[in-house]
Amino acid sequence: MLHNFYLIHQYTGICLIHRKYGSIEFNQDLVSGFLTALKDFSVEFSKGSGELKVIDMQIFYLLLVFKEGVLCTAAADKNDDAKITHKALTDIIDRFVAKFGDQLEGWSGDVRIFRDFESIIDEILKTGKVAEIQLKIPILKIFKKDFLKSQKQIAKKGLILSEEDLREVKDVKPEWTAKRLPKQVIAQGVLDEEEFDIAHLADGFHTLSDIAEESGRPVPEIQKIVNNLDKLELLSFVEIK
Repeated sequence: MLHNFYLIHQYTGICLIHRKYGSIEFNQDLVSGFLTALKDFSVEFSKGSGELKVIDMQIFYLLLVFKEGVLCTAAADKNDDAKITHKALTDIIDRFVAKFGDQLEGWSGDVRIFRDFESIIDEILKTGKVAEIQLKIPILKIFKKDFLKSQKQIAKKGLILSEEDLREVKDVKPEWTAKRLPKQVIAQGVLDEEEFDIAHLADGFHTLSDIAEESGRPVPEIQKIVNNLDKLELLSFVEIK
C-alpha cells in the first residue's frame, strides 16, 4: 500500500497536497522539508526528467519523482510494484501541471486552490492500492496445519492476517514452529546445516526479505533455499492481503 502521498512545490518546499491512505505516520512539514532537500539530489541525477528515485527507510520505501518543477513522492510498502508507482506518480505530475502550471508561476501560497485535485489523485492511486501485489509468504508444510488452525481461530473473531500484522508478529515464535524437517534433507545434500536452520524461518510470518535479514543471507540465496524446499514439496505459500 502507498501509505502517504505528497506533492511538493519546487521553489518554496510547501506541500501542496497530502493524501494519507495507510498506517505509517509522518509530520507533514518535516517530510516536506526533507523531500525538498532531496530535490537537488534528484535533479542532479535525473535532470528533472521524471526518473524514479527510491530511498530505503527500513520498513518501507520512499519513491520520488521530480518533474516540471514538482516533487511527487509516496511512502510505499516494500512489496508494492515500483514501476506501477512510478507510472502513477508521473501521471499525477503531468495532469497537475496541465491543470495548474500557469497558476504555479505566480502562485500566492494558497494551497486551497488545489483541493479539487485530491479526488484525481485518489483515483489514480486507487486510494493507495494502485501498486499492491498479492504477498505470498513461504511456510513449511510441517507448520501449515497449525498455522491454518490459528488463522481459523482469528477468523472466528472477524479478523484476518494482514501485511501490517507481519511487522508486529514476525519476532514472535508460536510453539508449533519448534517442529523440524527430517534430517534427510541434510544427509541428501539438499541443505547444509545452516540452510536447514534458515529453512525453519519459513513459518508463514516471515517474507523472503525478513528471512534474509534475520539470517544475514542475501535474498537470492534465500530464494534458492525456498525453491529447493518447494521442489521437494516440503513447502507451500500463504497469501497475505
